[in-house]
Amino acid sequence: MCGLNVVTSSETRRDTSKTFKKNNIILSARPHYIFNSKNTNKNRTSFYVNSNSTSGIHTFKNVVAHLAQREHQTYSFVTIGGYVWKLVLGVFDEMYFRPYLICGNGNPKVEVLIRYYLKVRNSNEILQEKFKQEAFTNLERDKIAIGKPIPLLEVLNLKNGWLKDEKCTVEYGIQIEAVQGDDGNRKFNFYGKLFDCKQKQNMIRFCQEIYSNNKRYLHCHKQILSHNCPHYSDNTTESHAKLIPDHDIEFSDLEKCLQIAHGVRMKSSTYLLFEMIKIAQSLYLTNASHFIEEQLIWKKYKDEVFIQYAIKCDLSRFLAVHLKKVTPEQALNIIRSTFNEGQIDNSSMEIKKMIVAKVLYRKY
Repeated sequence: MCGLNVVTSSETRRDTSKTFKKNNIILSARPHYIFNSKNTNKNRTSFYVNSNSTSGIHTFKNVVAHLAQREHQTYSFVTIGGYVWKLVLGVFDEMYFRPYLICGNGNPKVEVLIRYYLKVRNSNEILQEKFKQEAFTNLERDKIAIGKPIPLLEVLNLKNGWLKDEKCTVEYGIQIEAVQGDDGNRKFNFYGKLFDCKQKQNMIRFCQEIYSNNKRYLHCHKQILSHNCPHYSDNTTESHAKLIPDHDIEFSDLEKCLQIAHGVRMKSSTYLLFEMIKIAQSLYLTNASHFIEEQLIWKKYKDEVFIQYAIKCDLSRFLAVHLKKVTPEQALNIIRSTFNEGQIDNSSMEIKKMIVAKVLYRKY
C-alpha cells in the first residue's frame, strides 16, 4: 500500500438503528448481523448500525481505472466505538486483489478487538465462498483487518465474475468484542448478541425487566463466563435467559460486574463495591465476588461499618480481617446491633462460627 494514492468512491446501501452512550462506556442495543447475502434480495440489503457494530454492502465504481493508476479506493462508512472505520479495496504486491478494513485509532495505547467479515461478491458462489474472510483480530494503531487475497489476473478476467461494468461489490461486517484503553484494561462489549449465537448456542443472556413490555439485555460469551463461573456451564441462549432478580439494580453496575467476571480489573469506590458484590452473589458470578471482596479488604474505613457489611454480605475473608482489629467486647457490641437488624439469622454457618470464635474464645 506504500506509495499508492487513496481515493474515495461511493455507492452503498445502508440503514441505521439507534445508538447511545453512557458514562464513557460504549453501549449498543444491536440485533445480530445479517451478513449472508442469501438473507437479502437483489434490490435491497438489510443490516444494522450502532455504536458497536455494523454490516452492509458497498459497491466500488470504476475499479479497472483505479487499478491502472495503482490507487486504493476507500469508503468511510460509520463511526463505531468512537472510531471512524473505512472499507478499502486495492492491490497488494502487484499480484493480489483484496478488501480490508481500517480503524481510525490514532492512539498507540489503545487496542480494539474485533470480529469481522469481508466478502467480495461474485455471481459464481463457489468462488465467492472460497475467498470470503471471517476472523478475529486485535487492531493496534495503523493495523488493518484484511480479506483473503484474490489473484489479480483472475479479477481482471471478466469471465470470472469479480467485476461487473467495472464495479466491484463487497460485503463487510464489524463487531467490537472489546477495547483496551489507555489504562491497559480491556473492556468487553455486552450490549449485543453474537451473530452466530443461535447456531452455536454460545451465549448467556441477562435480562432486566423494567416494565412488562420493556426489557434490557446484556449478552456474554458462554465459554468465557462458564470458565470463570461454573454455575453457567450448562446454560445456553435458547434454554436459559437469566432474569436479574433485583429490579433496583443499576444496569451500569451489572455491566461492571460482568466486566470483572470476564477478568477486567476495575477500581471502584467502597460504596459501589458493596453494591456490586450483592449483584455478583445474586447472579453466582463467583470470580467477581472474590475479586470485589479482595478490593474491599484493602479499603480503609471504620471497622464497625465493615464488620456489619461483612456479616450482611456473607464475606468471611473480609470479616476475618476486620475482626482482628477489634476487641471481643467491641465485636460483641457491633454484633448486637447487627443481630437486632436480623442480618445474622441470614448469614452462613461459617460467619456464625467466626463470630462465636471471636466473642467467646478471643480468636482472630
